[in-house]
Amino acid sequence: MRNPLTFQVESYIGGAFIFLFTGFCVSLIFISLKNFDSELIVQTAQDTQVQRITPTQRLAMDTWMRLNSVRIPKGEGYGWLLSNYPSHPWNQ
Repeated sequence: MRNPLTFQVESYIGGAFIFLFTGFCVSLIFISLKNFDSELIVQTAQDTQVQRITPTQRLAMDTWMRLNSVRIPKGEGYGWLLSNYPSHPWNQ
């Protein structure tokens, strides 16, 4: 024979355990999402960004260098020109 009082107490305790377990699992998901976001931020910060120069830009740079008597030092490339002239005067 069942005791109705213990049946109700066991139901509440089981419900509480299920509720706590669900909360634990949801908190693990949120923690892992936060860690994923922070890892993604670190990954994008460490990526090297390569700027490609189109042939049209290269021609504009060459023309501007010739008109303004600017020479790229030996061993350097167009990156030197981009870093020393950040305003890109050849585009004007």
